[in-house]
Amino acid sequence: MKNIVIIGGGLGGLTAGALLSKDGFRVTLLEQHNIVGGCATTFKRHGGFTCEVGLHEMDGVYSPQIKEIFDKLDVYKNVAFIKPNEFFKVHSKFGEFVMPDGVDNAKKALKMKFPNESEAIDRYFELIFTLANCLEKLSNLTWYHYLLFPFFFSKLLKYKNKSVTEILDNLTQNEELKLILNANVQYYNDSPDTLSILLHAVAQSSYYEGGGYFIKGGSYKLSEYLADVIKQNGGKVITKATVIKASNKEVIYSCKNENISLKADIVISNIAPADTYKLFDIAYKEEKQIAESISTIYIGFSKNLKNVYGKGAYSNFIVEGKQPLVFVDYSQIDAGLVDESKSFGEICISDELKNWKSLSSEEYKKQKEMLLENCLDKLEIHYPNIKECIEFAEVATPKTMMRYIKTPNGTAYGYKPTPKQFFRVPQIKSKQINNLYFTGQFVIAGGFSPAILSAEMCCEKIKSAK
Repeated sequence: MKNIVIIGGGLGGLTAGALLSKDGFRVTLLEQHNIVGGCATTFKRHGGFTCEVGLHEMDGVYSPQIKEIFDKLDVYKNVAFIKPNEFFKVHSKFGEFVMPDGVDNAKKALKMKFPNESEAIDRYFELIFTLANCLEKLSNLTWYHYLLFPFFFSKLLKYKNKSVTEILDNLTQNEELKLILNANVQYYNDSPDTLSILLHAVAQSSYYEGGGYFIKGGSYKLSEYLADVIKQNGGKVITKATVIKASNKEVIYSCKNENISLKADIVISNIAPADTYKLFDIAYKEEKQIAESISTIYIGFSKNLKNVYGKGAYSNFIVEGKQPLVFVDYSQIDAGLVDESKSFGEICISDELKNWKSLSSEEYKKQKEMLLENCLDKLEIHYPNIKECIEFAEVATPKTMMRYIKTPNGTAYGYKPTPKQFFRVPQIKSKQINNLYFTGQFVIAGGFSPAILSAEMCCEKIKSAK
């Protein structure tokens, strides 16, 4: 059986390794950090806090595609998924609105809020589900579909170059409705003006149809389990392993001041293509735009926020002012991150490395303090006296992301999902190197579900080439 070396232990690499090891391949996964997971991990802080690094809600947990993967790996039997009661809550200059879980509930709530926009709301939901279904069918094309592609996929051809702003402007002139429909997708891009309607459709339809889920105890529970699957099936997971060179025959990595060579019949890269080709000493010019990064504020509260403020929303999108943010209140679910007398929360904003990269140490520290103060001031408006409940607060910037997961510009979402870039054939198999394959955020899109699906696509390519 062939030797497979996986570079990078994010969800894409871990899922690919677990699937292939179950199929009998000899898998060795190399991760530069001291634990696997990438953004799918946690860290500890004094006071009994487990801090979630990147997961707010994962979509598609029980979709047919992911269910097939998770069933094969027995994920559901070993990892607990927790579903919030509602989709999200929006706080804006127009007021507050809670988007309930489920398509019918969401449509009903929107029509009650906007009775004169009933037709626009129906057209919106019809469009996003039509586009999402078309994109799903693309992965199962026959020669017949290719021959008659314009006929079968006329909707995709019509909307592939459209932004979210263009579509919503065409549906309605109600600014509050437009804001609500796109409020929670700010993770993927800094502006609906440049966000692909196709990405929006895929993400939103999945959340509306199947809901979003948190992993009880934190996302590292999933990463740790997938690593265990690799090891239980004869594979190896090596942390603190920095890959320094690769070829079509071997991968050389450094660990504990020693350079070690591994035979590699197949190499799977879970890192950026540009960084991958550097390891192979092959010239590569990245022509695609890299997505934005994020800044995250991790907050430990000395009190259970649900007990202080009552039952509320889990995901809160505060879109007032120039810098929208999301506040995730993990006390609203059985998150398993801290004991019930306390709670953990997280603030995220879209950000860019250029805002932090050239600062001196003192400037960097002051800018982090300013960001923390500004975000907490916004939070205080909706949660009076919440600052008094804070036990600790830490700020992670795009610079932190770049140092930790080592992606270009510290991105957590791969390529920028613009209309021009999102509708493309995923790069799974390298054109330059015959035995090199890709998985992770640079294949489909950023996020937990796309990373997992990219791994399955990668494995199918490898097995079909046997």
